[in-house]
Amino acid sequence: MGWTLLLADPDGVPLEESYATLDDELVEYFGRLEGFPALQAFLHLPNDGETPLPAGVREALEGEIAELAARTKRRELPEPPAWVGLEGTTDIRLGEELGWPGLLDFLQRLEHLLFLARRMGLEVWAAGEDY
Repeated sequence: MGWTLLLADPDGVPLEESYATLDDELVEYFGRLEGFPALQAFLHLPNDGETPLPAGVREALEGEIAELAARTKRRELPEPPAWVGLEGTTDIRLGEELGWPGLLDFLQRLEHLLFLARRMGLEVWAAGEDY
C-alpha cells in the first residue's frame, strides 16, 4: 500500500514519469526515528486520495533526507526493513528487497524529486493507495 510521491504541475496534473514509492513499512521505519519530524509526518498522511506537500514541508524533507542519507551511508541508524511492499503479509513475492542499499536508493530518488520540484517550480503530491 503506501503512497506514491510524484511531481505535479501548478494545476495539480501529475507528471507520472517522476515518482518515488513510499511503502507502509518505510513509513513505519521513519516513524521510529527521532529527529525527523517531516518524515514522521507521513504516519498521519491520509492514504485515500492525493495530498499536495506544502513548500515548507518539502524544504524540511530536503534537510532531513540529506541528514538521513549521510547517516544511512555510515549505518548510524536502526536496521531498515529487509523487505517493503508486502501489503500486510509476510509473502516476499509481493514486495521488493530494501535493506541498507534500498533505503539509500529511496532517499536519493526522493532527494532528486524534491530538487526537480524546486528547480522547475513544480509541486510534490502524495497519492494514496488508489493512485
